[in-house]
Amino acid sequence: MERNDAEFAKLMALIGSLPAERLDEPFAGTARDRNVRDVVAHLHAWHILLERWYSEGTTGGTPAIPAEGYAWSRLADLNEDLRLQWQDTTLAELMPLLKASHESLQAMVALHTDAELDDPAAYAWTRGSALGEFAVECGGNHYAWGRATITAGLGMDE
Repeated sequence: MERNDAEFAKLMALIGSLPAERLDEPFAGTARDRNVRDVVAHLHAWHILLERWYSEGTTGGTPAIPAEGYAWSRLADLNEDLRLQWQDTTLAELMPLLKASHESLQAMVALHTDAELDDPAAYAWTRGSALGEFAVECGGNHYAWGRATITAGLGMDE
């Protein structure tokens, strides 16, 4: 939870420090994520995926991980499809969604003990991965990736 909150705060500080004209500026290069909005949408979309996995898994279901119709070997395709799904949503609309989905992620983590979060066998639906690993990958590690992607895309020093 601490890493998730710390990295989220750094990401929000970075985005908040950008002048308005840079928020919509296209990134240099040909990366999948082409602007700040794409990065924010990507982070929010992965929160939604994790929420779906968690909801289905904790009610006895077997969630499609990473998503219905995708395997980890097709992660690039999934990420591109997620990017395309959010193209009609503005950054101003996405920011409160990201904040809310971060809070939801943290609330989910808070429901579990450290032992439960760290045990790869605690939940069958995680298929041998620890729930805490999912939480940090969709949280703190992903936020650090987002910061790096934004700074690189805008040609900034981190």
